[in-house]
Amino acid sequence: MIYEHAELRINPGTEEEFLKETAAVRSLLLAARGCHSVELQASVDIPGTYLLRVGWQSIEDHTVVFPGTAQAEDLYKILMAHCVEAPHVVHFSGQDVLNPQ
Repeated sequence: MIYEHAELRINPGTEEEFLKETAAVRSLLLAARGCHSVELQASVDIPGTYLLRVGWQSIEDHTVVFPGTAQAEDLYKILMAHCVEAPHVVHFSGQDVLNPQ
């Protein structure tokens, strides 16, 4: 399991509309092969900034399989209609390095 962290900076004035569309964002992602979880968290210190955290079975599910899907195309349209710039994306392992099992 890996986690995609995408920092989203929302265009001023579109935040309310963006939040209304988050159900569609969640549905699109959860319909994708290998997607297990979707969370959206608001920044407490940078207004209009959100962390989209998506759990994927593998990095390939996100970086190889997902980009060629209809879900990815629809998701991109929604996000880019509201984002100041393309999201900054970083992938993390699902393993806690402080408590290795």
